[in-house]
Amino acid sequence: MSQLLLAVQPLRDADIAQLTELGVTVTTPDTISDDALANVTISYGWSATLGPKILATPNNQLKWIQTMSAGVDYMPLKDLSEQGILLTNASGLKSVPIAQSTVGYMIHFARGLNVYQNRNHWEEFTDQYMLSELPTVIFGTGHIGQQIARYLSAFDTPVYGVNTSGRPVDGFDATFSIDDLSSLPDVAVVISVLPGTDATKHFFNAETFAHFKKLFLFVNVGRGSTVDQAALLDALDKQDIHYAALDVTEVEPIPDDSPLWHHENLLLTQHTTWAEHESSGRAGNLFPLFMKNLPDFLAGQPLTTNFVDVTRGY
Repeated sequence: MSQLLLAVQPLRDADIAQLTELGVTVTTPDTISDDALANVTISYGWSATLGPKILATPNNQLKWIQTMSAGVDYMPLKDLSEQGILLTNASGLKSVPIAQSTVGYMIHFARGLNVYQNRNHWEEFTDQYMLSELPTVIFGTGHIGQQIARYLSAFDTPVYGVNTSGRPVDGFDATFSIDDLSSLPDVAVVISVLPGTDATKHFFNAETFAHFKKLFLFVNVGRGSTVDQAALLDALDKQDIHYAALDVTEVEPIPDDSPLWHHENLLLTQHTTWAEHESSGRAGNLFPLFMKNLPDFLAGQPLTTNFVDVTRGY
């Protein structure tokens, strides 16, 4: 069967040549006609405009979608499940910048940079921590969680992981099941990289925050839906959590009248921890990831790299 790939994300000429050699024809959102949408078999990236049109077309030929993101909560997962469309994500592609931003949050608050940033007079602030004094638990032990753990190990920070089953994962001092938080040791920092699913919605709520008692720092670089923002603000106001850093929020962009903007102990970075300077040369890394699965797809074999179970959302 001939393959028509809709390149929502840009491809280099060399990438297109490689695909052509494999019998894959490339089209783009700017050049494809409405009549040809039904013939698309692979979507390289997801178009919020064209994607739903393809899914709504009777007898469409779409078989596989490669997203540019790790999280897929914005995708029409029910439709994909009903139509038997394969989904792979970009998990791990941005783990390095996200992990570096996360460690940056910790250093920002632990070393008192947040205090000094707003001072315009000489006043010594010495109530600071070394990262080795801040035991940390990371919710989510996939690519991003593991990269954060690797970085923190360089600072001799005790690092624990939480995943679905509590299975051991390299790089963590110990791992625990998400259903058994009572077994966790005392920690000072909670980092979430949880995906956005029905099961994780508002997982971090008043009860969860109360369990940890007097956290030094709460960080969310996963999905905004996992945090009850009202409960987080209340915990910050009561100093049950001293500081928080959010890269993701329930509503994005954050409304101008949101109380999130005005809390002095809350740092917002507006869903940008993934960003890399264009000079890094890593912008094209999605294509090599995609190519790990393409031969199997063309051969009618299961996809094994970053395959998403659309019924679970990750």
